[in-house]
Amino acid sequence: MLKALLCKLNIKHDWHIEPADDGTLYTRCKRCGKDDESGAGGTSTVGGAWIGMG
Repeated sequence: MLKALLCKLNIKHDWHIEPADDGTLYTRCKRCGKDDESGAGGTSTVGGAWIGMG
């Protein structure tokens, strides 16, 4: 219940990487489904290096 509250308050999310329909990568919270707006984890070199495409 505390984790759900932290998501609602936008304090702590459980981010993971998901592929989009067009093949790009983005991050989404496992608990609340919110997409990461910061741009850190989508198609950046960090994400590309993570799957061996950097």
